[in-house]
Amino acid sequence: MKKSLYFLSALTLLTTTAFANTEIKEETVNTETEVISTVEVPTSTWSFTGRTYLEFEDFDNNATINRGNKEGVMDKLGSGADGTFWGTGISASKDKLTLDLNVERRYFGDLNSSLGGSKSDTTRVDYKVRYQLLPKQGFHVKYRNDKNKGSRRDRIELGTDFNYFDNLLAGWLVVGHDKDKTYSSYDATGKYTPSKSSTGTYWEGDFGPTFKLSEKLSLNPTLYTTGEFYDSYEMVETQLRIMVPYQVNEKLTVMPRIRLTLDRTQDSKDSNGKWCTDYEQKLGDKIRYELLANYIINENLSTFMGIAYEDGKRDFKNSDRFGKGKNGKEDVSLIWTYVGLNYKF
Repeated sequence: MKKSLYFLSALTLLTTTAFANTEIKEETVNTETEVISTVEVPTSTWSFTGRTYLEFEDFDNNATINRGNKEGVMDKLGSGADGTFWGTGISASKDKLTLDLNVERRYFGDLNSSLGGSKSDTTRVDYKVRYQLLPKQGFHVKYRNDKNKGSRRDRIELGTDFNYFDNLLAGWLVVGHDKDKTYSSYDATGKYTPSKSSTGTYWEGDFGPTFKLSEKLSLNPTLYTTGEFYDSYEMVETQLRIMVPYQVNEKLTVMPRIRLTLDRTQDSKDSNGKWCTDYEQKLGDKIRYELLANYIINENLSTFMGIAYEDGKRDFKNSDRFGKGKNGKEDVSLIWTYVGLNYKF
């Protein structure tokens, strides 16, 4: 199926996923979403699209957002949260059906050392089938496999994307289930004993209207929601996102966007195994500023680029119950960059 050239007004960007049985860091737990709210134009013959992309995440490694080994002590984040991600994929569409395969190699650590390889580096493979069941709404099922030297994650996801009332209600919603395995949990006979943090479920969605302000300028406010419920932590977050797409000319569209966190709460188990709040982020505690752009090189080739700065604060709670760390707000920032190429065969 051919997508409308103006699909980028509802574009959602890639985020990263960490294994649930590792140390949880906020920016690495959200699920990756590639759903785009578009009006699909059916074609009676197979069409193919290929892509490749590079994505970088650079955190403030000096941010003291890790609980130390005793109460009153916070440790630095370190470079392990930084990431370099290279991916490539292909999709095939005919009539109402779209088949998609994406392979991504994920390197963690500072850029100057991450490409050397580590046991945390992961290969991610996504298989997705999407069907345009209704004229203005499609549904998909996706299977994901994440694997590194010590662990693997299997994910099943169901999702939908929609566009109703002439762009007044457009968006997407996904729900899924993860199952993690640690290779060290196999004994000499091959029997597997799951760890206590081996499964989890999540949801993620983004929806809102698009208003055409002029021939070239639009306004796209959306409400974003996500929740993650794993054996080792639980998290719920709500954001207001405002994008202002501007079509500079026939080839270039720029899309400044701001993501304002309205509320986020992350709970973990304390030293006695009971649930309590780990940290909170209220209105103004996390703001992300993005500049996105799409450039059509020719009728077959296009590129998408993005850069963002995220300014965040985490308000830590219940250090007495965890027996480590300290209460109060700690700063953490992030610089994100992305460049991708898309080719229509």
